[in-house]
Formats: sequence, structure tokens, C-alpha cells
Amino acid sequence: MKFAPVCLLALICVFAQAQYPGSQPVPKNLKKGFDNIKIDDAKKILTFLATQCDGRGTGQPGFAKAADFVAAQFKAIGLKPVGDNGSYFQNVPFYKYTVEPGQSFLATEDGSVKVIGAGNIAFGRLGADTDKTSNVVFVKESGADAKLDNADVLDGKIVIVVGQTASSAFRRQLRSSLATAVVYVADVVPTNVGSVSRTQGRGSSSASSLTISKSAAQRLVTAVGPDPSVLMPAMEGKAEAIPGTGKLHLVTKGIETTFGVPNVVGYIPGSDPKLKAELIGIGGHLDHLGKTGEVVYPGADDDGSGSTAVIEIAKAIKASGIKPKRGILFMTFCGEEMGLIGSGYYSDHPIFPHDNMVAELQMDMVGRDSDGVQNGDAKRVDVKADNIDTIRLVGSKRISTDLDKAVQENNKYINFRFKWDAEDVYTRSDHYNFAKHGIPIAFLFDGFHPDYHQPTDTVDKIDWVKLTNAAKLYYLVGLDLANRADRPKKDVPQTGN
Repeated sequence: MKFAPVCLLALICVFAQAQYPGSQPVPKNLKKGFDNIKIDDAKKILTFLATQCDGRGTGQPGFAKAADFVAAQFKAIGLKPVGDNGSYFQNVPFYKYTVEPGQSFLATEDGSVKVIGAGNIAFGRLGADTDKTSNVVFVKESGADAKLDNADVLDGKIVIVVGQTASSAFRRQLRSSLATAVVYVADVVPTNVGSVSRTQGRGSSSASSLTISKSAAQRLVTAVGPDPSVLMPAMEGKAEAIPGTGKLHLVTKGIETTFGVPNVVGYIPGSDPKLKAELIGIGGHLDHLGKTGEVVYPGADDDGSGSTAVIEIAKAIKASGIKPKRGILFMTFCGEEMGLIGSGYYSDHPIFPHDNMVAELQMDMVGRDSDGVQNGDAKRVDVKADNIDTIRLVGSKRISTDLDKAVQENNKYINFRFKWDAEDVYTRSDHYNFAKHGIPIAFLFDGFHPDYHQPTDTVDKIDWVKLTNAAKLYYLVGLDLANRADRPKKDVPQTGN
């Protein structure tokens, strides 16, 4: 009967230090910084990123707000600004396309109904300037797995999407269709934020995206809909396309502007006369899917968790009192969800020479417990309860086994159970743009879950112990790599990544 209180005390101690059972005590010289990584601090940071920044879409106002927040955190910590003009921002050139609001509209073919002006219609992603009259089709869906089996019925049509629950996968299906335009219906129509691209010139390879008000949709249904019931929601798990009875006239006239979207970068200089030119990179991506109409994609795990961990690691190293021999560069990237754009820009325009970067430690989704089908492979199905203390360690053996050994050795202070089945995501996060240059990388990734790329990736579902343990692990690994005499050897033959 004495066993239970002892076990309870042990569990309380483990929880208090936020390490997993079986972990070893942290060396005394590292403990101050280690203990500075706190759940309460992580909660404040991630709650802001996931609830106050409208999904942090690259080029959207929410991303700018998030970037300013991270820069302010870096400044408060005392990191050196190494971005453009002595700032914390390395600006990546983008092009924004908005519309002439008084010259862009959606109307019936005879002009009897015309949807124009703020509050009635907003234009998101734009193709080339449009002046087209097309047949209309109404599309409704419900459920994350809903999919149109006959998507070719959208070809050349103006598609009006009924309901506000369109999943990201369903939106991708609509976006990749040959529709003239995809029109979403919303309670509140956003301002015309336009579309953002790294490529100059608006192509016509994808449909334009619009949002209209419910009242406007009702007027259009009266004019070209089969009957008012077309606005009723679909059955759960179903998707259907319902032809309209007339045509709609879409006119868009675009305006092109250029602007910069930042990677946020801060630096701790090295202290050793011989090693200070070398550096360790620690990164996460700051962006997510942003806001489409009324739908916000918070991206709490993807990758608010990684960005939060980057800030926590920087804070911990400064608090430790340890002056690293090599420099440490902290990076939160833009445009990862658009194709690793921010890290790709850094890769092409490095602030420090690539040859000087000893290793890059990346975190993308480190705040959840893996659950469900993994990367679309029905043979890999995880159960949340089995993954409380797991995390994927990706790519750490691909260039340098020394780097992998460093992660493994430092993990004794955390005791993650590493999973090795996620190498199929090796090319899908920002570390890859460093690996392409022969820089040893290690990528922490918690695995997929049903909220991946959904509006339900919210802060209340975060596993705070896992997030802070990921930060603590890379705090230890980062300082280890920064202070050891020799950089990790590139001892794995490269035959293509």
C-alpha cells in the first residue's frame, strides 16, 4: 500500500519538470536555461499567434501582425537583428493582385442582378483579367472527407459554393478545377485583400476566388438557381454539384503591386575567436493558411508550435548565461505553405555563408500527439493515446551521423520515443532548402492528425508538455553543437536527396 504514494510523487515530479519518465537530470550548467522553457510562457506566445493573427497567411495582414510580434520577442530577448537594414526582417519579394472595386462585379447575364461594392463582394485569388459570361453551378459539401466525384461538371462554369464548412481538401479540389471562378458565400464579406504570389503576372491556370454575401447569393439564386432549396446545407460527408438555370457575367480588373513578406531572423553571435564565424540554424515556419472569407485556419500546431519553440529556445539560451562558441541563428519563415518560399529565399540569399552553417534544426508541428492515418498511407494509422511521448525525428541521418548522435545523446534528458516512419515528409518543410546545400539537418515533426490544415487546428488542442520538450531538446542540441570543438562530419554519401 505504500507503493501508490511513491508513484504519485514520482509522476508529480516528472510533470513539474515536463520531461518524460526515464529522463536523466539535466547538467547543472544547462539547467537554468532548460528550466526557463515554461509551459505558461509558451501558452502566451502560441495563443497570440493562433488566435490574434487570422491564420498568418503569407501576404495577409495577420502574417504581418505575427511577424511584428516575433520581432518584438527577439528584441526583448536580446537577439541581434541581422535582417534588412539592421532589422529583424529578411523581406522576400512578393506580388499582390487586387481589383478595381468599382469595375469588378458578378451579375446575371441580363444585368438585372449585379453584385458589386464593399460588403457585397470580395475578390481573393485572381487569374487574368476577366470578362466572361458562363453557366452557373451550385456546389455544396459537408464533412472533411467530402469530395466531388464528377468535378468535370465544373469546367468553364461559375461555381457558387453553398455553406461555410468547405474543408481545405475540398477547396483545393475546386481551386484545381477548370472553373471560371469559385464563389463562396459568407455571413460577413471581407475586405478585398487580393491574392499574393512570388511570380509576376497573373496566370489563368486556376480559377479566380470570390466571396459574396448571403443576401447577394439569395438574389442570384432567385435569378439563376433551380430553386431556393439549393442554399440548404449538404448531408454530412456528401458533396454534390447542382446545375443552375442561367448564366452569370463576371468582370475582374486587377491591380499589381510589389511588397516584401519577411522571414524573421535574430542572432546570438559566437564568442570563440576561431569558431564564431560558424553557426547553428534553428527554425520553424511562421505562416499558415490564413483566412478565406470568414474561415480562419489558426495553424496552432502547424506551425505556431514550431515558431513558439524557436522563441522559447532563444529565450532559454540567453537566460542560461552560456555564451555559445559558434553563433546561433533563429529563423521563422514565411511562405512555407506556398512551397517553402521563405526558406527558399534564404537559401538563395543567405545572411551567412552556407559553408559556415554547421547544422540546421527545424521544427514543424511539435505540439500534438499523432493520431489517425499518416500522410495518406492507410497502412500507417496512429492512435493518440499511444503517442503522448513520441515525436518523429526526420533526416538526421541523411547527411551526418554525428548530428543524429548529438540529438540521440541529448534526448536522454527528455526521453522522447522517436519514431522513424516519416522520411516521406523529408522534402516538405523548410529544412530541405538547407539540406540541398549539404547542411546537416534534423527535423522534429509530431505526425499528422485530423486537424491538419483544417480550421480546427486550434490552441486548445495543443500538448504543451510535448511542445516545451521539443524546445528543450533543441535547446540542448543547439548548445551542444555550438560549443563542441568539431562540427558534425558529413559522412553520408550523397546520391540525391
